[in-house]
Amino acid sequence: MEKEPPKPRYTIAVISAPDEAHTRPMLPIVRELRRREHRITYVTTMEFAERAATAGVHVLVPESRPEYGPYGEARDPAAALDLSSVEETLDCAEEIHAELADDVPDLVLYESSTRVVARLLTCRWNRPGVQVYPSFAWDDGRGPDAPVPEGRSSEECLARLPDGLRRRLARFLAYAEHAGAPPQDFYTRAEPLSIALMPRAFQSGGDLFDGRVAFVGPCIPERRIDERWMPAANGLPVVFLALDPALLHREPDYLRDCVTALARRPLHLVVTTGGADEPAWARGALPPNVEVHARVPRSVVLRRAAAYVCHPDAGNVMEALYFNTPLVAVPTTASERAVADRVAELGLGVRLPPEAAGPERLVEAVRTLLDDAGTRHRVRGLQREARRAGGARRAADEIERYLEWIYEP
Repeated sequence: MEKEPPKPRYTIAVISAPDEAHTRPMLPIVRELRRREHRITYVTTMEFAERAATAGVHVLVPESRPEYGPYGEARDPAAALDLSSVEETLDCAEEIHAELADDVPDLVLYESSTRVVARLLTCRWNRPGVQVYPSFAWDDGRGPDAPVPEGRSSEECLARLPDGLRRRLARFLAYAEHAGAPPQDFYTRAEPLSIALMPRAFQSGGDLFDGRVAFVGPCIPERRIDERWMPAANGLPVVFLALDPALLHREPDYLRDCVTALARRPLHLVVTTGGADEPAWARGALPPNVEVHARVPRSVVLRRAAAYVCHPDAGNVMEALYFNTPLVAVPTTASERAVADRVAELGLGVRLPPEAAGPERLVEAVRTLLDDAGTRHRVRGLQREARRAGGARRAADEIERYLEWIYEP
């Protein structure tokens, strides 16, 4: 007689922005929870569905989805009262609720840019939520762009919505235990447990956060069997270059000029174009110490790299620190500037504003990193902090403890 499969310990709905920078660190947590026999529904878009399915989870692809920016940042539906975004948010919440109404999850695990949809669902289902911060955690749950100003009453916020949208929201929350939750709750509330994907030492004011935020450090994806890259046998220090000329408002030849300037130095340059077609200049003969790839496994190269030149989203930086790699950080967004400022403040690399990131300045920044023992020492210290923080296993431990505290006597 065949044994019945073990009953899953808990059911968890995971909601993450459809973006590489948010999906990449979220999936290691999902994999670890799945290993522990929790049943998981991962809500994403078709673009990331196949990758999520490799974690052994059920994938839900709603037809409705709030619009996100190029870095997975949700449009702000309340700041300027963008009615289309309010409708998209409600559409998405209603669709997820309908799909899971017969199997309501025990927990909603959500990445911070999806907090409005996720919190609508936790309110409707009367289920707990755990928020994941891919970058810096927010004081008391309030984001730097919190769209509901202090002092504005719930009635005033709701009064700004057209009657139809207000009725839809009321219908959606009609059966919720906390149907009267103020709009601030969906933007700024502090969850009893949040997960920050960086070590406390990197967080600005990290010592001021209490036990509601677990700083678990980088969650590094498992290396796949097809992720292969071998360093050249020339013995030169590896410099990993991953810059997008379009984000820097530069001509495509900018990357060629950077490669030409860096190739004159005694180093081995690994260049990725981020999936873009191979540029024309890379199709000819390259210097022997240069290799150009449309894509290259980031974590594999970082294991060997002596410097990483990149746009510093938090995931890039955390992965570099995990592998003991100093950075040349060239930020192009407000969130990247905050991360780059922290890199410079902690002495973990060089911060270059886009307008200053010309080929010669890049060469100077890389040379500084390769010659500076102090920077390497500080990066090594942050690497120890990052690895001791616990990563995906620690995140799963914290989530399980929270679930047991809620559901088990």
